[in-house]
Amino acid sequence: MNRRIRIILLAISLLLVIGTLGWLTHVLLVQAEETGHSEQRIRVEALAHEAKLEMDRLLTAFITFEQARGYFEYQPVYAYKRPYDLRMGAPAPGEATRDSNLAAYLPDYVTAFIQISPAGRVTGPALPPELAGRLNEQKDLYQRLNGKVSSLTSVPSSGNLWTDIRNEILHESPEPEPTISGAPAQVETVTSFVPVEDGGNLYILRQVHTSRGIYLQGALMNMDNLNRRLPGRVKMLLPHSRLATFDPSYPPPEETRQAGALPFANAPLVFLPGDAGAVPLQDHKKMLTWTLTLIWSMVLLGAAGVIWLMLGTFRLEQRRGDFVSAVTHELRTPLTSFSLYTEMLEDGMVPEQKKPEYYANMQRECRRLEHLIENVLSYSRLQRNAIRRARDTLTCQELFEPIAEKIDRRLREAGISFSFALAQPIRILPIHTDAVSVEQIMDNLTSNAIKYAKGENAKVQLTVQADRHNIVIRFRDNGPGISPKNRKLVFKPFRRTKDATNSRKPGVGLGLALAKDTARSLGGDLKLEFGTLGGASFLLTIPKS
Repeated sequence: MNRRIRIILLAISLLLVIGTLGWLTHVLLVQAEETGHSEQRIRVEALAHEAKLEMDRLLTAFITFEQARGYFEYQPVYAYKRPYDLRMGAPAPGEATRDSNLAAYLPDYVTAFIQISPAGRVTGPALPPELAGRLNEQKDLYQRLNGKVSSLTSVPSSGNLWTDIRNEILHESPEPEPTISGAPAQVETVTSFVPVEDGGNLYILRQVHTSRGIYLQGALMNMDNLNRRLPGRVKMLLPHSRLATFDPSYPPPEETRQAGALPFANAPLVFLPGDAGAVPLQDHKKMLTWTLTLIWSMVLLGAAGVIWLMLGTFRLEQRRGDFVSAVTHELRTPLTSFSLYTEMLEDGMVPEQKKPEYYANMQRECRRLEHLIENVLSYSRLQRNAIRRARDTLTCQELFEPIAEKIDRRLREAGISFSFALAQPIRILPIHTDAVSVEQIMDNLTSNAIKYAKGENAKVQLTVQADRHNIVIRFRDNGPGISPKNRKLVFKPFRRTKDATNSRKPGVGLGLALAKDTARSLGGDLKLEFGTLGGASFLLTIPKS
């Protein structure tokens, strides 16, 4: 499978993974948002039920308390010495009277206690004149309220079965029996209180059936104060919530259809949450985002790792190909020379005076092969961490002077001048290291100088100094140097710069990489710096101990 197909397959796989993960991310975020809004709706509904329960408790307690109140209490004064069922109506002159207890009792959620006569006249203990005037101006108030109360209450029994059935079906009130003119009205039946709505007002009313007709008694509720009695938690979380009245006989208004609106089952009231969005929304999306961010980061890191590994594989294949090509070329040249020289020597085609030169060339090519093979084997051992360092303690003079002599001999053979400087204070300085490895590093640097610095007036400088922790060795030449764009490539294994490749210099691009790895295995390092001679300058550091 070639490289292009592998890249295409990798791209398709990554797109599938990222696309699937993106779709899942979208689905999860949408679900998280819906979950948050669902929880918000549930919480709004819970607050609505809490408000409803509080209002039910308040209204139930009020109705229960008022149901036990005598019907005569809804008159400003009443003749208390009359029989219980004859106390309806104004007292006669000189008759003993008593003020209604309701004149001094008015809960904050009640606007006024009222009584409406069959003639439609509105009265009540402590009824404000202004309110009484407004109510009495509504000529059909009695008919509207009585009809609504009648629809919610049972008709009292008349004593006649067929009449009771007819009245129950038609919801009609029995005809009052005629009374003696001037005699007080006789109370027959008092119904239970029921809440009714009229003109946006909430009334709690009951019917008092008398011999002169049906009276309506009860209270006009104060909606503003009822809203103030909503639970504190409801008002805090739903600051715009309120109670509103509605007429059950008409279609519910639009505002009662909003989310979180809760109608009362036993009263013409509905709880309106106002702005349901005021309830804090638990941000599941934010919490999920952190998890998804972590997942995306891991997936992208994994994808980056796969791409990096594939690119590394491509680079490894490229280096392997370059290595095979370079080694093949490096092996072919000396082998060709060996074959040619041996054939010429075997056929007697070489004069006696030329034979030493041929033997020297063959020996040089042999050393070249040995150097190549030794570098490859050493690099392989370094990569496998299979090299066993034999560290010895010796002075800097004992370590570097033999190395300098060998370098000098090789450079003189190549026609390159050499200078060596060993700082006097460190000549006897002891150093614990592997002398063979140090010599191999310097040998590779020398080979590099011979290949690229060779020419007229070519020279190499070797200086050995010391700092606080390391022995510092500088190896400089006055060759063409290394361009800034190629400085990062010189220590890459099996990588050669374009200049080196175009110049057809021998080598496989392994010497400097091997030298750097060897220096690091000794605890030091090999770096490239800007040289004072204008060419390449290598800085080698080796720990003192």
